[in-house]
Amino acid sequence: MDPLYAFIVAIILVSLIVPRFGPFLSLVVSAIVFGVLAGMSLELLDYVATGLGRIFASLAIVVFSGAVLAEYLRKTGAIDRIVADLLGLTRRGLLVSGAAGYLISLPVMCSITAYMILEPVVSSLGDHTNEGSKRSLFMTAACSVISFNLIYPSPVMVSLSSSFNVEPFRILERSVPISLMLFVLAYAFMQRLPAGEVKPAERIGPLAGRASAWVPLILPMLLILLGTLREEAKLPGDPNVALLLGALICLALAKDKLQDVIHVASRRSGVVLLDLCGAGAFGYVVAQSGLGKEIYSLAQFLPLLVMPFLVAALLQLAQGSRVVTVVIAAQILADYPLDGLTMILLVSSGAFMLTYISDPYFWLIKNSTGASMEEVVLGYSLPLSLMGLMAFGLAAISSYL
Repeated sequence: MDPLYAFIVAIILVSLIVPRFGPFLSLVVSAIVFGVLAGMSLELLDYVATGLGRIFASLAIVVFSGAVLAEYLRKTGAIDRIVADLLGLTRRGLLVSGAAGYLISLPVMCSITAYMILEPVVSSLGDHTNEGSKRSLFMTAACSVISFNLIYPSPVMVSLSSSFNVEPFRILERSVPISLMLFVLAYAFMQRLPAGEVKPAERIGPLAGRASAWVPLILPMLLILLGTLREEAKLPGDPNVALLLGALICLALAKDKLQDVIHVASRRSGVVLLDLCGAGAFGYVVAQSGLGKEIYSLAQFLPLLVMPFLVAALLQLAQGSRVVTVVIAAQILADYPLDGLTMILLVSSGAFMLTYISDPYFWLIKNSTGASMEEVVLGYSLPLSLMGLMAFGLAAISSYL
């Protein structure tokens, strides 16, 4: 079968069985089905194993360290301190909700995890009505996706940086300004959702010490930034080393909660890594099939910048995971005739798009806020798609500068 038709069949299969089997099994099964339909034989199993191994090698330490930090923030009350400090900078609860999501998503290495640990705190930053609470949580969710999709060293950007061989500092030069513009767009959009006067809660909860809350969060990010600027700081600035150091600091500060933090972080990171490895298997099999050539031939009928964005958007609609989207898109588009930095921005822009029922984040937000389907589409899916379009436009402009 033609690889393009085989890919369409596989994507339909993924979208149908993810809700029942979960991402890992669905992606591995779909990878094998795709390979068989595309005419592969015994080499198919080698491709699956290679794809699994490459993702595990690049993201295992990063994801586990982020899970440790997330659980530390939750169990010790450090997250309450961070939000309280942000409230000290501005009395606008909606702005604090977005800033908390944007900041916490990076070191915990997962936008969904950031939302889960922030949800009890952020829900109290609204006007104490259902509408105010929903609006604050929608803002947190949207901004957690902004930094997760655009700011190195999130798993999205680590994967894309490796796939397209672009230095992290070059990515940050372009992605940070784009992310801040998207933050402004999100804030302007959320202000127009139904809500009363937004004001901070009088009391958030028991507060941890300021140093114990902020140091594990900031130190890894500073090391990573330093590693992009100075050659002698490459080792401590490697995301694996920097985030592992942050995780070790968390464990040292956790004291009597140490075993609980390790146990929960191991379980959560294991699930996340399995899903990502399934994406790696699917993406590598697809990349070896010659589908890229089919994509390039289709691109002749579209502006060159559109195809990477469109491929990522369709993958996001099909299976819902942003890391899965960029891993598969990067492998499909490995030889696409655009420079690596532009490709990274286009693919990450597409990962904002068409977020709906295949996205587990969609259902988490619906269940945690008690919102209707229409409200989640309006407060989550629509602003993300608008941000994806804006990010695509900014990426296109930057490619010509």
